[in-house]
Amino acid sequence: MAPNPTNSHVCLPGSSCELIHQSVKCSCGLVIRKYDYPSHVRGKRHRDTLAARAQASGSTSIAASYELGRYKRGAVDRQPFPILEHAEPKGSGSGGGRSGGPLAASISRSNPSSSSSDLRRCPHCSRDFSPSEIQAHIDGHKLRQRLHSALEKAQSNKNGFTVDGLDGVDFGIVREEEEPVVRLKITRESGETPPPPVVLTRCRMLSSMRGDEHGDRFSVELVGSPWINPGRPRILNIKFHPSYAGRYDDTLELIFRDYQKKTRFIIHRKILATVGDRQDHEHLAPSAPYTRRKRVPLKIDGPIRRSLRPPTWTKTKWVEMLPKFDIPRGITDILYRRGARTRKDVLALVKGMMDPEFDTRTYGKRFQILLYLEEEQMKQDLDAYAMEEASLTPKHPRYELKVEGLAEGRPSVLVGDFILVRHQNASDPTWYQGRVHQVYENHVSLRFDDRFSTYRGNSFEVRFVLNRLSIRRMHAALMNNNNPARFLFPGPEHARNLRTVTRELIDNVVPINRLVGEDPEQLEAVTAIVNMPPGSPPFVVFGPPGTGKTVTIVEAMRQLLVKPSTRLLVCAPNNSAADLIAQQLSVLGPSTVLRLNSLTRKLSELPKTLHRFSIINDNEVFAMPTKEELQKYRVVVSTCITAGVPASLGIPKGFYTHIFVDEAGQAMEPTVMVPLKALADGKTNVILAGDNKQLGPIVHSGIAAALGLKTSYLARIMDREIYALEGTSVGGRGVTIIKLLKNFRSHPAILEFSNQHFYNNELQYCGNPALTRSLETSDQLPKKKFPLIFHGIVGKDQREASSPSFFNIEEATLVKRYCLSLVSERKNGARADQIAVITPYHAQRIKILNLLHRDPKTRDIKVGSVEEFQGQERRVVIISTVRSSTDFIGADITRMLGFVASPHRFNVAVTRAQALLIVVGNPNVLSLDPLWRSFLSYVHRGGGWRGKAISWDPTRPDDDNNDGYGTEIRQRASAEAEETLARLKSMIVRKNEEMEDGFEFELNDSDDELAHFGFGEGAVFREED
Repeated sequence: MAPNPTNSHVCLPGSSCELIHQSVKCSCGLVIRKYDYPSHVRGKRHRDTLAARAQASGSTSIAASYELGRYKRGAVDRQPFPILEHAEPKGSGSGGGRSGGPLAASISRSNPSSSSSDLRRCPHCSRDFSPSEIQAHIDGHKLRQRLHSALEKAQSNKNGFTVDGLDGVDFGIVREEEEPVVRLKITRESGETPPPPVVLTRCRMLSSMRGDEHGDRFSVELVGSPWINPGRPRILNIKFHPSYAGRYDDTLELIFRDYQKKTRFIIHRKILATVGDRQDHEHLAPSAPYTRRKRVPLKIDGPIRRSLRPPTWTKTKWVEMLPKFDIPRGITDILYRRGARTRKDVLALVKGMMDPEFDTRTYGKRFQILLYLEEEQMKQDLDAYAMEEASLTPKHPRYELKVEGLAEGRPSVLVGDFILVRHQNASDPTWYQGRVHQVYENHVSLRFDDRFSTYRGNSFEVRFVLNRLSIRRMHAALMNNNNPARFLFPGPEHARNLRTVTRELIDNVVPINRLVGEDPEQLEAVTAIVNMPPGSPPFVVFGPPGTGKTVTIVEAMRQLLVKPSTRLLVCAPNNSAADLIAQQLSVLGPSTVLRLNSLTRKLSELPKTLHRFSIINDNEVFAMPTKEELQKYRVVVSTCITAGVPASLGIPKGFYTHIFVDEAGQAMEPTVMVPLKALADGKTNVILAGDNKQLGPIVHSGIAAALGLKTSYLARIMDREIYALEGTSVGGRGVTIIKLLKNFRSHPAILEFSNQHFYNNELQYCGNPALTRSLETSDQLPKKKFPLIFHGIVGKDQREASSPSFFNIEEATLVKRYCLSLVSERKNGARADQIAVITPYHAQRIKILNLLHRDPKTRDIKVGSVEEFQGQERRVVIISTVRSSTDFIGADITRMLGFVASPHRFNVAVTRAQALLIVVGNPNVLSLDPLWRSFLSYVHRGGGWRGKAISWDPTRPDDDNNDGYGTEIRQRASAEAEETLARLKSMIVRKNEEMEDGFEFELNDSDDELAHFGFGEGAVFREED
């Protein structure tokens, strides 16, 4: 411990400080050994000292509350020891780069004042609402509770009467052609003698009161007299009349009248039936009840034994090493400080760390704070996969660890990742760092330090550690000194000397791909890129679905390469997009093009046609080139993150004359900055291709997303003046941006909705009719010539085991039926490889694949998420929307629809199809979203509706930005609930003489009860539909 702690600076754990830290000074004042610190802060002396200090000062400081709550909360234990105080060494700066850069010190020093938020927290669900929303939300909770209590009472047997099916009546899985019947028995206990006369006055399905279609689906018949005596049970026949696939539910209401007490009482029974495939339901049934994963915060409360690098990796000669950029203490203080705070409070505290100005001076620090928030959320997400009492199987010199959910990417584990393990309940607190050497379907192979063994037991604590390489590369790019305004904040001053390309320049371009020459916008874009002066602001190729933006930029690349001095760095946010570009550039040959891959990527994921364009070592693992080898290639294709490799190998800024980023709208801005800020100089030109109306970046932190991380670099600069498509005097269409207009992918009816709602109706239908109109007469279509189908189905969104992902068996079965019909249809069918199934939930993807892989005819159908299909197309696309919850009281539309309630995701999903688009979902749920409701109305008007009937007026104009209909549905649901409560209450309190009988009975003189009650038995009563 340094002798002068008052003259101190902050040293974050894991920093490059050269002092020795065997001892630390605790916040309670004691100087203790470093590794005794975890047990010390758990001890009574530490807590009593802090509590006494807080009491003396009349308040609890942030530091004191942090220490007092540290080991109870656990989440803050990502930094294992306190901030270490010591004398500042000579020559040290204000913050070491390895400890997080200049921002670390500024955040640690900052003490943003807490804002008094006007948001209110719901005591029932702990979510925050504005003052105008909170009361209605709480009222919704209370109404649901009251309704649930009233319905429970209504379902109970009472007054000596027992009706079968107390837990509900489930018809099970029924085929569409069946009409099954379930018999319910009504019995009455022996009581008074003679028993008071009680009659069943009403016997109906509640759906008939609402007048909805379910009133036609179930019917009830009473066999025997409505007068019910002890020892003479009555039979109710419940009949199900199915019409289409899906789940059906209703409530049977029985109203009894007691003539002696002059009262009536009610008994309800829930009725449920599912039309579908019994085998599919059995095959896809939940493997176990859903239980939410318990987060176990990562506590590094002991030493770590480091592991070994995978031996299959080829050694790389790095010239520039990445700093660590550890999360500063100030960030974790804000996120984990004690005391309930709303999200708005946290937002205000984080904003207090940011400079109010957003310019080239503050750019890096602002995004660095957002990256810290994102990293912390990603670490929290990994905490949910912590394992206790796990087993390791020795496979010397490695060990195998079974990981549930590995095949689903829950958690995502790659070769080179770290996993920490230690012996369960052992006295030794040592953690052993396992390096992942191999990843299999349900287990990983780990290599530990040679001192690790299982001889003391085979039960371990397991913690997954976030691989920070990508984040560190983004930090390194953000914090370097290369901050050209023409990239970060392009303005009129950067485009003042640019002009629209002339007809002469366009005519001088001889297209290599003749199709480019047939599209005026594509050819203009290529010409503009080829003629960009060095040092221009970024050029944007705005490519709506199916307009050929990748074809356009590939043509531009090949035209640029005509000039011998041209060198291109071509990037994309993900491997699949980078592979696609590399395949289109493969005609240039492996001596010109390098597909640069991460060391952690599986070789099997790379298309075989690109193997000869990649560096693969003898262990069949990707390797990095040397600087000299890399400089031989005129084109390097990689992901944006891997594009940081050239700089680390020593490639200087400006070596690449042009940097292309395809699908730029999908990447976080710091991701795009990795190639731009690390490798561009004052002359490098940047070309971005993408569509800000399609998928944006995936961001885990809601706070970071709200503060701008969710907005892509492409979307941000497209909002700037010089990228306006209309009405700008400097830059604009043809100068800094080209919007491609010809859609070569889809049938006009498939594209029309997105064209109107996202692209100002500018897109032109130019697809090959032989393809786009090839299924206009398919047997699947409700209306010929209109190749869109919406199949309404009421399913059940379920979860299983510890997976938070939803699945819907009813929808999965329906998707399978469509797939089988299409591949079996001879005249107007489709091959399996021409069909894609898109679903937003991973669990649904797995369930659908399970069904399709059972039949050889459907095994080649690709099933994936919306993200997997961006940039792709199929002749037939089937979309399963999954969500089907219909609890509309106080409903949060975004919460009910989940991923489905995203305009960008919707736009991508519905624009992948060339000749036929089929959407499967619950219209009652989807219609809560204005955009979805507009789309469903469009399909209905076109004649493509099938299944569950539409429940709104499809001719009614919709405002995509107005939630009026959703509000109306919620209000209607609340009103119906209130009405149900009032009616159930009235059934109990109203006297006999105020009531009217609901049935009329025929007399039967032969019945032995006639003399007693004056009514005959034997009449059959069926509710009138």
